[in-house]
Amino acid sequence: TTSFWQELKSLLKTLVCFVVALMLVPLLLLSFLCAHFANELSNYVLSIKYPNLTISKSKKIRTLIDTPKNAGIFHFLLQVEGNCDFERIKRSYAQYLTDLRDKTGMLRFPKLRQKLVTCWGHYAWVNDSSGFSINNHVLLSTHKYRGRPVTESNIQDYVSELATKYIPSDLPQWQVIVIPNSDASQPYYILIKLHHLIIAEEEDLHVSEMLLLQDPQKKPLTLNDGLGQPSNQQLSHFVRKPEHISRLMNHLVRLVICRWQQFIYEFESLEGPDGSTSSVQVRNLSQLFSLVLIVFVNVILGYWRSRSLLKKLKRRSTSYRNDMGRVQTLRLLLIREIEQRNLSWTVARNAIYNSLQPTNLAKVWTRFLWRLNLNHVLLLPYNFYCEILAFGDVLIKGQTSYSSTYCARLHLYVPLLLYAQLELFKILWELFKAPRNIYEVLFEQPTKELNILHKKSYAGRKIVSFSRSLNGVLMRDRNQGRFSNDLRESDFSLTCLAGAVHDYFDTFSGDIQVPNLLNTTCRTIDKGYFTDRSGDKSENIGGVVFLQLPLRKPDERHARELHDIVERIRGQQIMIYLASIGQTKYSLLTSLLPHVLTKIFINFFSYNFPITITEIYGATDEFQSAWGQKVQDVLLFRPPQSKTCLSLNLHRFGDKYRLGVMADTHLAPDHTIITRSFERYMETITL
Repeated sequence: TTSFWQELKSLLKTLVCFVVALMLVPLLLLSFLCAHFANELSNYVLSIKYPNLTISKSKKIRTLIDTPKNAGIFHFLLQVEGNCDFERIKRSYAQYLTDLRDKTGMLRFPKLRQKLVTCWGHYAWVNDSSGFSINNHVLLSTHKYRGRPVTESNIQDYVSELATKYIPSDLPQWQVIVIPNSDASQPYYILIKLHHLIIAEEEDLHVSEMLLLQDPQKKPLTLNDGLGQPSNQQLSHFVRKPEHISRLMNHLVRLVICRWQQFIYEFESLEGPDGSTSSVQVRNLSQLFSLVLIVFVNVILGYWRSRSLLKKLKRRSTSYRNDMGRVQTLRLLLIREIEQRNLSWTVARNAIYNSLQPTNLAKVWTRFLWRLNLNHVLLLPYNFYCEILAFGDVLIKGQTSYSSTYCARLHLYVPLLLYAQLELFKILWELFKAPRNIYEVLFEQPTKELNILHKKSYAGRKIVSFSRSLNGVLMRDRNQGRFSNDLRESDFSLTCLAGAVHDYFDTFSGDIQVPNLLNTTCRTIDKGYFTDRSGDKSENIGGVVFLQLPLRKPDERHARELHDIVERIRGQQIMIYLASIGQTKYSLLTSLLPHVLTKIFINFFSYNFPITITEIYGATDEFQSAWGQKVQDVLLFRPPQSKTCLSLNLHRFGDKYRLGVMADTHLAPDHTIITRSFERYMETITL
């Protein structure tokens, strides 16, 4: 009875939260419209007042909280094998990035040459890039640090010192610093600094192109749609994609494409048997309507492609002008399609005249009646026979080669429709629970315990620290037989990370007690983020979840507790995860509210969640540079901003683990405790 009333109480709470959310929808819609038109108006006014600038239209969270002193500068560290040829590296950056042009002769990545300035609280790009020189951006550092050769023993201090230095404000906000090796047997390093707006607003520029990295192993062509969930990853593949809905949609799309191609082949083959191009002889209404439909579809597709290309060219260069209007573009496309098929009013009139002749009408009706009788009377025994064979194949083999039978179609579509409906009901149920889950995760569940990070003030400059490369094979051998679905390898690495954070807070235990739980935000990044040069740039970036990290010395009980916490997150934070992906791809959340309110919310949550954890993973640890040398390792340092002061980046490529820490300079030098403790726990702890 108690359980029943608890379930009823929980359901009522969910219902109330859902009703309140529905009541807020009109308000959010009004807020969206006001914010949208206010942003458009301000951008228009600024573009008129400052014609030499291109106002940034980015609505990313980092854009709203970005300041010159606390800029969102991503840092990447490459560890490269072989001799350091600085001139070759600089030529590669010029060839593949700064000097690269498209087919129209325009610069492919113009924002790499443009300075970034602030204008009435907005970022803007300076159109004049005549003063750009690659010598200001690809720099050769010294192979010594404080009089000693750069080796693994002092590379952290050297890179951390380079990270604290701002990129000069009168230059485009990116920099490549090459740290040569003094010994040919040792690797050399490349530190890349990159402002987040360059990636956000240079639509064709991928991170892999800025790093000049590629994966030497080509991806095999598979039909897998990414639904598999690797057991060794904890936060990646967080939400299982709607498998049956996507399969049904993919099948319908393929069916439409095949039918359309078949339709074109039957009614509008422009290539004759001899390979010459010829037009279809339009003799009746059926052929006329078919060609009119094809012309209409081709004009629409051509118009969409031309407008997309025009927008891209205008974004690349503000000086680009196109005098052709929308109506004129449609007119030219229509004329081209009509001339290509020799369509005219005379042809249409002749087709109508031929179709209405009594002899042709008689032929059409005779052909129609013959096909009707043939398919539904004469061939009925044969069709019935095929249906029986198809039914037998389905029962015995689970599939049939008689794809044109009703039985085969039912066997294909009925399960797809049923499972798709079940998935749709699950999605609707998650939407129903979403308002309550979001409220609990953001306001009820976060711990109210204070920690030392709440007591410190921050400068905005960043420092870094990173661990040695840790062998996952040795860790698995040490914990042989302990990892399973109930306790994954990723649970162990996250436990070691929590223990390292505990050790950091323990150094300040005389000033403030170590909290039992720590509010953190977590997200994942796939290896393709560093190597893929096509497709959606945000495809390899996962959503955000909120994790209450238990802080204490790592052991088996601690690992199982973390495992249970993550499993609860998987069931409760699905919509938060999906909403954050929508924000990453389309800036959905920041478009709903005015920028001032958005900044207030961001500052509130970043104060309560002062640490961000990023899991970066890949099946292999192989990277190769564009100039042909093997890259031994890649480290990403995501900058903490607003009230978030500590960024923990846990890398796992193949069997190698590595932790990269980026922190505010006011946390130095104690931030190195986290990497040292993580190394020790990963190499010594046995569950």
